[in-house]
Amino acid sequence: MRSLLSLTLALVAAIVHAAPANPASNKVLVVLNTESEAPLFSLYVDSMRAQAIAPAKVIDFINRGGNVVVAASSNVGESVRDIAIELSADFDEKGNAVFDHFQSLPNDKTRVLSKKILGDTVIIPNSLKKAIASGSAPLVFKGVGHRLTGKNPLVMPVLVGNPTSFSYLESTRGNTAPPAASALVGSSLVLVSALQARNNARVIFSGSVDLFKNEFFELTVDSKKTANKAFTDELSKWVFQEKGVLEVRKVFHHRAGEDKQHGSYRIKEDLVYEIELSEFHDNKWHPYKSSTPIQFSATMLDPYIRQNLTLLKSTPSSSIYTLPFMTPDVYGVFTFAVEHKRREGYSWIAVKEDVSIHPFRHDEYPRFLSAAFPYYANVVSMMGGFVVLSAVVLYHRETLGEDKKVKKE
Repeated sequence: MRSLLSLTLALVAAIVHAAPANPASNKVLVVLNTESEAPLFSLYVDSMRAQAIAPAKVIDFINRGGNVVVAASSNVGESVRDIAIELSADFDEKGNAVFDHFQSLPNDKTRVLSKKILGDTVIIPNSLKKAIASGSAPLVFKGVGHRLTGKNPLVMPVLVGNPTSFSYLESTRGNTAPPAASALVGSSLVLVSALQARNNARVIFSGSVDLFKNEFFELTVDSKKTANKAFTDELSKWVFQEKGVLEVRKVFHHRAGEDKQHGSYRIKEDLVYEIELSEFHDNKWHPYKSSTPIQFSATMLDPYIRQNLTLLKSTPSSSIYTLPFMTPDVYGVFTFAVEHKRREGYSWIAVKEDVSIHPFRHDEYPRFLSAAFPYYANVVSMMGGFVVLSAVVLYHRETLGEDKKVKKE
């Protein structure tokens, strides 16, 4: 009874979401009389499991922010191939494998000692990268290669083939030279790649299932333990958001000399913009210190301000970046935004806030404008002339002539 129950639970775990989608249910329970009968139905169970891997479902899962590890082999199925090609990773033809006659295990040329790791140190630490490249920690790869089509610029290679590596039919055991026009060779042969989507979902494409096997974890090459476990651990930490994750703790903008945020500011006013950022790794939050500029922009259809933020200070768990600036001499609704999108494995930051910029109020304009000084002088001169003319008219007396004096006499 216990064996029957364990088999039932195992089958439930293996076949949940393995049935074709229907509105009634997406779970299937298979109950067998004895555990020994399980191999008799393996083809049927495999067919049901294959139906569950619908590329559209996986893509929808990624679009909703899910993280996925796609591992293939020389017998890569069509479903896995379709999922990969949707994300700009094209696995080689079925039956092909990666060979290397110069950097591989002596008894199997398909067990390649891969050494070429690309990209920044966020996914694979620099220390591990150097150990693999030097051969002190060999990385064994057995599987199929793929190429990046270039249609999706968000996919980046992580592990590529050695200069002597190539992809060809596994049945030839690498003894036949591959056609130069069709084979994936050298650095164009991608072994492991990564995708950082715009919604911060992460995907790993690996052409080797064996890369994750216990056998390869415990394998020794020339008395040196392989780096497969350390390499796959770093891949898992990255793809499941355990490192390289950036978080916006706080966004704050205020007038210079104040500490209160407003939703409306005046044109040509001195403001200060601050953003607090943290980076997650080693199971806790750390201050984020960017090696690339973090830009702030104030846009209203067109960008009026686009400047780099500077590091103000750091706390044990975050860093505060700031930018003092003057609001544009244009009023309207502006978008204050910080978009920090690095391709080297960090999650993307996109912070936007609408802020209104209003013109001067009637009592905020300056009393006198330097450009109007000639007009001011004109007004003053006219006023002075009017006063002088009025004084002359009012206080001028005419002197009587001698003829008028004679008549009076």
